[in-house]
Amino acid sequence: MVDGEKVVELQQNEIEIEAVKWRHAIILYVVGDSPSIGTVERFIATYWNFAAKPKVYYHNNDCFVVRFPCMEDRDVVLYSSPYTINNRPLIAKPWSGNFDLDKEVLSTILLWVRLPDLPLSCWENVTSSKIGSGIGKPIYANECTTSIYRISYARILVEMNVTRELPTSLRL
Repeated sequence: MVDGEKVVELQQNEIEIEAVKWRHAIILYVVGDSPSIGTVERFIATYWNFAAKPKVYYHNNDCFVVRFPCMEDRDVVLYSSPYTINNRPLIAKPWSGNFDLDKEVLSTILLWVRLPDLPLSCWENVTSSKIGSGIGKPIYANECTTSIYRISYARILVEMNVTRELPTSLRL
């Protein structure tokens, strides 16, 4: 008892053991009305067809936690093309130990940014990463960008704070 309240002391190693179970998880938000868990499970079965099916958990705050059996499956989802469910954007964020489902404000999200007509001299990974830094925190470039398969535009995944005004252009 501390100041009339019961206090439970947790050991850090106990918390870390439990956190290991969730490190392969992502948090999903669907912009607009929240779909049912069945809709999300059908979407996953259709678009994220892995050998081992991920487990889906629903939270009352209209978000889902999807736990994958391995980090590779999780990363494939995080770094793949943007997705929609029922024509509504699906936002995926990696789970972290300090993620609070009740307090999480959807302010920092991963967004795919399309850079049209990027000069060929700017397609090197370091350069595209610097360009991404002008928008947010660069995370990943898609294979067409890194391998320079298509040169009409580059596409990079950037972590951005969407509560701030989004840039409409960059000057190189």
